[in-house]
Amino acid sequence: MSSPAWTFVIAAVIAALADWRAVLRQDLRTERIAKPAVIGALLVAVATMDDGVGSARPWVLVALVASLVGDLLLLPGGRFRIGLASFLVAQIAYLVSFLARPLETLGAVIGIVAVAVLIAVAGRRIAVAAGLVERSTGIAVVVYLGAISAMAIVATATFEPLVIAGAWLFVLSDALLGWTRFVGDIGRIAAGTPIARLAVMVPYHAAQVLLVLALALA
Repeated sequence: MSSPAWTFVIAAVIAALADWRAVLRQDLRTERIAKPAVIGALLVAVATMDDGVGSARPWVLVALVASLVGDLLLLPGGRFRIGLASFLVAQIAYLVSFLARPLETLGAVIGIVAVAVLIAVAGRRIAVAAGLVERSTGIAVVVYLGAISAMAIVATATFEPLVIAGAWLFVLSDALLGWTRFVGDIGRIAAGTPIARLAVMVPYHAAQVLLVLALALA
């Protein structure tokens, strides 16, 4: 990875730390700057990588642009369903980027089992609760659940640690977001509190950074 790309990856990490601090302090003004800055820096990092990263780069760029739009739409007071649609595009783009890598049948089987457990434990409850809020919201959540599940299965089939870690951290973040938004508290963490929001943001940012590093080090 080129020096400029590394610089922007580091900048993304710094922006993420600033965003986490803003979330804890409920500093929406800073969050509106820091949150999109994370993905913005990763976009520049991918754009400035060496040409050797291969055919997956355009799809990662699409995923990051869609994530950036989703981040802006999911800021407090934003539009959830449109934001969800943006992240749906991101999941599909990441999935396509993983298809450029060699895939292992055993990894796919492991991914399918892991997704089945996730749906049984949390996904089903999130989808049902979302449908109780509004039928169209429930449908949107089910579609998104299918897309992110497929992404995670293909990621696991790569048997590449950075890809797998990044994909499943993304799943964790979205599962926590869906649970706190539609189901309720996470254990002793009250839904909607700064701690609950931080629990969503930390794995999300870690996922995006790892997936960018996976592209660079492929």
